[in-house]
Amino acid sequence: MEDVTPSSEQNIIDRGHDDTHFMDALLKETERERGDDTTELNFPLPGQGAKSDVLFNAIGVFARKGITETTVQDLLEAASISRRTFYKYFKNKVDVLESIYKLAAELLTARFKSERKNASSLTEFVMRCVDLYFDYHASLGPLVRMMTEEARRTDSPLSQHREALIKQIVELFDDKYHEVEGRHLDPLVHYALIWSMESASINLLTNTNCTQDEVDRYKGVMRAVAARVISSGLAEGCPDLPSR
Repeated sequence: MEDVTPSSEQNIIDRGHDDTHFMDALLKETERERGDDTTELNFPLPGQGAKSDVLFNAIGVFARKGITETTVQDLLEAASISRRTFYKYFKNKVDVLESIYKLAAELLTARFKSERKNASSLTEFVMRCVDLYFDYHASLGPLVRMMTEEARRTDSPLSQHREALIKQIVELFDDKYHEVEGRHLDPLVHYALIWSMESASINLLTNTNCTQDEVDRYKGVMRAVAARVISSGLAEGCPDLPSR
């Protein structure tokens, strides 16, 4: 029997993008990260074996057909492998999607870590992270929208990975704040920023054509919001940010 993960949003996936677009986009992010950081990152790439081929060929399949409509047979055909080989590495199609989500999360976290190390100020760090977040989501378009919406469902297998990703970003933000200001904020401050970014990203990918002008508009708003939140305790008349 085909494994099915519920999703009410598969029909809004943009069918105008093909498999190559999504593979190229994710590969571009992979290559950029590998060039920015000397840390050895365990990112599977096409041509490294059957498991890697399934992951990267599945990107376009999921983005084009959605979670519910995608079948294991679709993934087999896209990767040109046998069913026996598929089940050697994955339990079902959701297991494949989880692996893609974790890979994308690892890439994004690695980029944020690089910015934390290189940013000269707290404001620069936060605004650069906003830029990265929206550029990353816009470059992967419907795939990110589909995975984010799925991960926000509490009964989804992706939910735990979303929580882990957000927790890592919160810790990065708080570490940078402590480095600059000498104190730790209430983690809810950082969670609120990230939840806002996530919701804005879904709105961008769902309700606009995601042109560069639209992406820049969303980035501009979130950059301003994030910078004002982080610096509110230093501005005259603004309440201080709660510490922990």
